Amino acid sequence: GIAPCKLDLTLCCYFAAEFVVHGSLLEFRKMIKQVTGKSALPNYTTYGCHCGPGGKGTPKDATDWCCHAHDCCYGKMSARGCDPKLEFYSYSIQSANIACGKTPCKKLICECDKAAALCFQRAARTFRRKYLYYPNTLCKGPSPPC
Repeated sequence: GIAPCKLDLTLCCYFAAEFVVHGSLLEFRKMIKQVTGKSALPNYTTYGCHCGPGGKGTPKDATDWCCHAHDCCYGKMSARGCDPKLEFYSYSIQSANIACGKTPCKKLICECDKAAALCFQRAARTFRRKYLYYPNTLCKGPSPPC
């Protein structure tokens, strides 16, 4: 089930729509679960200052840095004319190796998601529940460059 939201209903609905129905975000959600064993919602959609929409400020920890890097990767894909949030892609996992599909945009978007999922796996030991539903108002300082 979905954990109760501490945010207002509008934001909860936004998070649900953003991370449940759209193209590659659906694939990303599945990939996160397969690689980390954790559900993407809420663990990686409401975490820290950069996991979820509207990242800003200094990342709080290694997991938050993973999200910042993922945002940067998606930004590069958008600049190339790809739509990383809406474009479906295919991938397979065999012996803990993720293999992405072949068409250019789909492969690149999948590679962004793969890098983030593996980053989350590496950062798992420093994951802190206190950063779930972290208020954006506490995200201070400059956002790091990509």
